[in-house]
Amino acid sequence: MKAVTTRVVDNNQEDLLKKNTHKRKDGLMLSFLLLLMLGQGALAQVNLSGKPGLLFTPTAVETEDGLFRFGYNYNPIRYSLRGRNRNPERILYANVTVLPRLEVNINFLQMINTPTRKVKEALGDRQLDLRYLILKEKKKRPSLAVVMTTPFTIDGAMLTHAVMATKNFTIQKDLILEMSAGFGSPYYLYRKESNLENSSLLTNLKWQKKSEDNYKNHYLQGPFGGAALRYKKWGGLMVEYDSKHINAGAFVTLFKRWTIQAGLLNGDQVMVGTSYAVSLLKPSKRLKKLSDDQK
Repeated sequence: MKAVTTRVVDNNQEDLLKKNTHKRKDGLMLSFLLLLMLGQGALAQVNLSGKPGLLFTPTAVETEDGLFRFGYNYNPIRYSLRGRNRNPERILYANVTVLPRLEVNINFLQMINTPTRKVKEALGDRQLDLRYLILKEKKKRPSLAVVMTTPFTIDGAMLTHAVMATKNFTIQKDLILEMSAGFGSPYYLYRKESNLENSSLLTNLKWQKKSEDNYKNHYLQGPFGGAALRYKKWGGLMVEYDSKHINAGAFVTLFKRWTIQAGLLNGDQVMVGTSYAVSLLKPSKRLKKLSDDQK
């Protein structure tokens, strides 16, 4: 009788432990969702690869420490990076400011099926980029930043190796003109390896000229620049020269976190994108109050 009683108690303890574990997991998931929904937002206009920028071009805009952003961009078929006039592309990305000046960006470049050209691939081109803010913007000085795709890449069509500067000018109280200019390196460092022999991150590092690689898309190769006219934090208009074409577009930010933008590339085809941004370090007053009430 005692053995049966002991077994019943053990089962009750196991059930209680499982319930507490599930509660902790549910609590963590709920906290994460609340953070996304209620956290402080930030104006998060981004370029094709998910970095602060216009349409194709990056800028040196300062982002706050702890800013997390994720989103989607559609690149039309005539300006696709992996094969112009073959397939349109989608870019999925996530970007986080891990230190006050350092951002880490991961993105996936995927070709999209068409009725005439089917695509068989898994995740597509995977890429890790780093962006460092060298100088913060001052009253008489623009901000200065550098972006570099890590040299561990074997094969990539959206490689970014550029330096750029950005300056904001107040036209009226709620009207800001943001101007940027930069230069993209015509060379980059990559790993001349095959995926089947990919055993080390530091093997076979080679210099490559962009105009002579497999894609020859000239993405951010040479001088580029642009401007964005912003009204409050609601949205604005933008125009850029991406080192090859002149593009124009517009963007709008909803609920201080969700940005939708669209652009006309070279006066020819439409590019669209959307992103969501939230500060992971500064919860909103509503979330802070909710947390205080639970204590």
